[in-house]
Amino acid sequence: MKRVVLVEGIPGSGKSTFARFLANQFERNGHTCNLFFETTYNHPIIHSVSFDDYNMFIESYLDRWNKFLSNQSGGDVVVMESALFQSPIVHLLHKDVDRNLIKSVIVNASELLGDIDCKLIYFYQEDAEAAIHQMIDVRGKEDFLLKKHNEYKHEMYFINRMEMGHNSHISFFLDYAALANEIIKEVSLETISIENSKQDYSLYEQQLINEFDLEYFPDPYVDRTILTKYKGTYYNQDLNFSLNIELIDNQLIIFGNKKLKPKDNSQFYLDDMSVTANFIKEGDSVNRVVITEKDLYANRNDNGTIFERIS
Repeated sequence: MKRVVLVEGIPGSGKSTFARFLANQFERNGHTCNLFFETTYNHPIIHSVSFDDYNMFIESYLDRWNKFLSNQSGGDVVVMESALFQSPIVHLLHKDVDRNLIKSVIVNASELLGDIDCKLIYFYQEDAEAAIHQMIDVRGKEDFLLKKHNEYKHEMYFINRMEMGHNSHISFFLDYAALANEIIKEVSLETISIENSKQDYSLYEQQLINEFDLEYFPDPYVDRTILTKYKGTYYNQDLNFSLNIELIDNQLIIFGNKKLKPKDNSQFYLDDMSVTANFIKEGDSVNRVVITEKDLYANRNDNGTIFERIS
């Protein structure tokens, strides 16, 4: 039976970053590891489409866990973020479902995992309200709330709080945090709880390294002369989409502001979504980048998505 590591916490708590960190460390310690972000294409647990009938969601959600647990193909370690708490909380809270039902769904799912080697990592902050307001500020303040409002105002949770306008999303995040903090006390899984309000990320990384008895391996160093060869514009004709890769302060930047971090001299990753960029050379020139890992927004192909260099 494979080892499963689940990473949970309120939005903006660092779930994705620490999931990637752990997956990298397992791989660098000799394990084969499958990493599933919430946007990973063909995710075994998280639905990419919404269910109007919340009962259908619950049935499908628990069925997905059963199918996942019966399928032992793939790596010997699976790291998964947002699958146990965030996915059902967000979907069912949008429907304004009874909170006790939401709790029971997640507790039931955790019981399915009780017979395997599974650990739950839970990031939280004692002052959840301050953490949520900080997350909103980082993601765009009023613009972020307005975007969320326009995207989800048709959901029952927000219809029932119409008078609050876009501030109903603050209420939503607070309800999320309150639910998660109650559920963590009831799930039947070995849990590693990390209060991360001090944002001492190196301390949290070391705690996880110790919990899983791993040796820490940092990202490899890639010289600037190599990084310089990768900056430029790459284009995929089928998607009619260009990737601009910049080099700023010895750091490759993609998608405007996301940092590409090295796995080796030619392969780089993002720590918050399923994207690995592989730079392909012909002779001394880099003429394409292949986006691998399957993601809803970046690549859905088994062989990756190829972008040819145009400048």
